[in-house]
Amino acid sequence: MSERDKQLAALSDQLDENILAVKGTLELIDASISEDDLHELLLKALGRMDTIEKLSHEMLGALKSCFDKLGGTEQ
Repeated sequence: MSERDKQLAALSDQLDENILAVKGTLELIDASISEDDLHELLLKALGRMDTIEKLSHEMLGALKSCFDKLGGTEQ
């Protein structure tokens, strides 16, 4: 497996982990019992969404780089 493939796989794994964590957090929000619990869970979900956004940008950059190297993008 090439270094680029390993990097893309790692980014994909991180995205999956964060998406599952947000899903779990949202499920906990549905079952939360107090406003303080709800607030904490929402903050955690927002933090994970920020991470997902960052990872998505990194993955798109890596894919663009791959396509550029292959000559598959038009500019």
